Amino acid sequence: MSEMPRYNPAPTDLPYSKAPVAPPIMNTVFFMLIGAAVLHVIATIFGIVYANSAQFREDALKTFQDAKMADIDESMIDATVMVTVGTLIVTAVLAVVLYVLIGLFLKKGMGWARIVGTVLAVVSLSQLMSLTMPGGIATILQVLLGIGAMILCFTGAGAKYFAEKKSFKLANKIR
Repeated sequence: MSEMPRYNPAPTDLPYSKAPVAPPIMNTVFFMLIGAAVLHVIATIFGIVYANSAQFREDALKTFQDAKMADIDESMIDATVMVTVGTLIVTAVLAVVLYVLIGLFLKKGMGWARIVGTVLAVVSLSQLMSLTMPGGIATILQVLLGIGAMILCFTGAGAKYFAEKKSFKLANKIR
């Protein structure tokens, strides 16, 4: 038998392409999300101040009375204040962690972070339902920064970066 030359390159013989580099807009996206996290903390501080105010206590008492609850006393109002403050703090910590993590993964070009960030940006619109001033200004800016950052991920250089990153991952998956 004759030895016929043949060419069957193995997947490892294919030339490697360079990983796409994040465009400068991804740094902007990251800092927008960090700004949104800072604004969330500021809004939380205003929320805590409000939760400890006489106005909040009056509103809580009125809510209990409107619900026709019996035996309303000061301890129920105190418990409401404590639960509200605790909820505000836990929510702020979780929000800051999510903003930072999603920002970092967006800079790495992770498509799932873009989807999760978009879902969270849409969910953050619910914060606009119960604004109290002056903390409401920080909340409005926070929501706008988050939504703006996600829009940048789906348009222009951001969209191109995520498409290139996806193509790079798929091309290197077969190796």
